[in-house]
Amino acid sequence: MRTCILSFTLLASTLLSAQSISPSVIASAGGSGAAGSTTLSWTVGEVAVSTLDNGSNLLTQGFHQGDPVRLKVNIAAFLEGPYSSGTGTMNDALRSNGILPLSEPYSALGYAFEGGGGETTTAPVLAIIGNDAIVDWVVVELRGTGNTALVLESRSGLLQRDGDVVGMDGTSALAFDQPAGNYHVVVRHRNHLACMTLDPVAMTSAPVSVDLTDAATTAYGTNARKSISGTFPALVLWAGDVTFNGQVKYAGGGNDRDPILVRIGGTVPTNTANGYYPEDVNLNGQVKYAGSANDRDPILVNIGGTVPTAVRNAQLP
Repeated sequence: MRTCILSFTLLASTLLSAQSISPSVIASAGGSGAAGSTTLSWTVGEVAVSTLDNGSNLLTQGFHQGDPVRLKVNIAAFLEGPYSSGTGTMNDALRSNGILPLSEPYSALGYAFEGGGGETTTAPVLAIIGNDAIVDWVVVELRGTGNTALVLESRSGLLQRDGDVVGMDGTSALAFDQPAGNYHVVVRHRNHLACMTLDPVAMTSAPVSVDLTDAATTAYGTNARKSISGTFPALVLWAGDVTFNGQVKYAGGGNDRDPILVRIGGTVPTNTANGYYPEDVNLNGQVKYAGSANDRDPILVNIGGTVPTAVRNAQLP
């Protein structure tokens, strides 16, 4: 019968020599106590594996669970919509216009987090300017090597202008509650196609770097990132997945073009709508259907530009 990880019986007034066993215990039940110079901690639910007996005291001992490893990863990624190859950075118009939310937007979009979700940041973090200014929220997933379609854990992150993905304090690496090992890393955005590393990344509690802006980091699938030329060439996540369904589509049912027209009113194509909306493909804080720097053209360009019924799918297993 599995009862407790540690129990003890005092057989006489003489105690065992001083010892301390696992000062931090992780279990559904248990506790700790002291008897003279001996400190003991125990958990409920594990089988006893050894007995210590000095003739005066009896101690039965089981397995103690170690603290979980906090895997840390420094990720770099660019979004096509706000990226400028002339500067090598992304615009932070959502932040500078005061419309970037303090809470992650993905739960409201129907994304099912594993272990994460509901993350929030603070106004001082969104007040940071320069290359570390926040562009938008992203989701980072860890997937195993056996079943790459299975998300083991997912958390929200903040994407900076220079491409760094950081935690809610605006500076620290993202951390995950998984054992040290090899994982595929996925970056998602609410209106760009997701991207996953082809090769598993060896992760421990020491931060490891994953740079999706660099061709040296191979991605899963075919053309999972878009190549941008210019003064600062880079690989970026494809823009235009307005419906957040893993596909960029210009025509037909469930396309990404129509929601833009609906957002601006549906009748006057030259209207605009200001705010934090998924139809804002270039993330400049304004939804625009026609004219220069509109949000519709990138969708057509990214499906090929000539056949409006073509589609582009996210390269995920």
